[in-house]
Amino acid sequence: MLKQLRYAALFILALIALLSFAWYILRTTAGSYNRVSSTAPRAAVSDYEISYTNAGFTPGTLEVPLGARVTFQNHSDIPLWAASDPHPTHTDYPEFDAQKDYLPGQAYTFQFTKSGTFGFHNHERSLDRGIIRVTDHVHDLGNIDKTIVASQRVVRDKYLALLQPGQPESIFTLLDTIEADQGLSSDCHDIAHDLGHRSYELYGFSGAMTYSNPTRLSHTSADDICAGGYIHGILEELFLHQPELKTAPAGICAGIPEINRGSCFHGIGHGLMFANRRDVPVSLGTCQTLGRIDYIHRCYEGVWMEMFWGNTEHAGANSLGWTLEQPLTPCKNAVMDEKPACFLYAHLGYLRTHHYDFAGVVKLCDQSGLGQKDESYCLKGLGITIMKHVTSHHLANSEGLVSGLNSWQKYAYYQGVIGYARLSDVSESYLRNFCGSLKNDGAICFDVLKNGT
Repeated sequence: MLKQLRYAALFILALIALLSFAWYILRTTAGSYNRVSSTAPRAAVSDYEISYTNAGFTPGTLEVPLGARVTFQNHSDIPLWAASDPHPTHTDYPEFDAQKDYLPGQAYTFQFTKSGTFGFHNHERSLDRGIIRVTDHVHDLGNIDKTIVASQRVVRDKYLALLQPGQPESIFTLLDTIEADQGLSSDCHDIAHDLGHRSYELYGFSGAMTYSNPTRLSHTSADDICAGGYIHGILEELFLHQPELKTAPAGICAGIPEINRGSCFHGIGHGLMFANRRDVPVSLGTCQTLGRIDYIHRCYEGVWMEMFWGNTEHAGANSLGWTLEQPLTPCKNAVMDEKPACFLYAHLGYLRTHHYDFAGVVKLCDQSGLGQKDESYCLKGLGITIMKHVTSHHLANSEGLVSGLNSWQKYAYYQGVIGYARLSDVSESYLRNFCGSLKNDGAICFDVLKNGT
């Protein structure tokens, strides 16, 4: 009996060992299968295809959803090195860069994980170009409308119609047409923001900025037109599509000619406010990472201008606190190097609900207990606005606005007028005639004209 029980126990132990071994084998095999299947290379699958022939890219413009893969098939007689604009740095979308030649018959596939519009070219023959627009249907960016005055919207829409899909050269038609209308070109900053948004949407960053266009390298009026408003709109749209740029924006303007770069950094200030959901301290803090003092201050200007003149739904509801009646509060509380740009644009907050009450702005600047430097920037800001909105309506009549001010206050005011005029490419002869037309302030005006702004 004991012998039989011993055999039964041994049988049971053997059975348990066999089952355990079988379970181990099954578990190990299953685990190995999963690892192999997860790491095995997949065959490249292309959602869209662009053909490259001796005649260029077909289609020349392509719209794809976010995450789509696009294959660039070389059907030409030369090597194809597909890469984002601009040539040769490819900085608009650095990852979109084949980084080598693909010979005739070969293909390069890239997956687009950023929304936005991206110009591209064959690095080996850079005049062969195309445009890919990557849309994000999940996160709607909404429409940006910086043109507040209804009558100006009609003018804006007229100029928007000049921008033709797939034809970046139409930008120059737009810029030349605006430049030819002196009355419009000095009073179109808000319109130009909207034109910049549309240009980015159609042509991408480098295409819209125009400076890397290989056929018009000498054309630099994109910065002169509408005091840079066109460029600022491009930067706003760029940050809307790629908010990750807010962490390190210093390189965005690197490809812009030095003479035009200040306006680009001003546009970065606007763009940071979009990407940071109007968080002023954070945006100003990023401006401080831009290196050069002049770039930092131009960025400050964009931040403050966006706060006071941006989306009206945010008026009076920002992180520093201000009201439409008392917009100078955040400027008084700002740290020293942030104050000048704030005082330069704070009056725009007042003008939101006090349309064209320029005399009220004079009182705001003169009767708020400001120091001389802060008041000078406040009055200079008014001069900028006067030049923007009254140029074509007898600017000389605006002399009466500052009749009760002393000489240094008037000097600050005319600094704004003349500085903005020059930024808008107003001729020096026009400005000399303007100063000569003044009844009481001619000497101060000519002094500003001579000694700078």
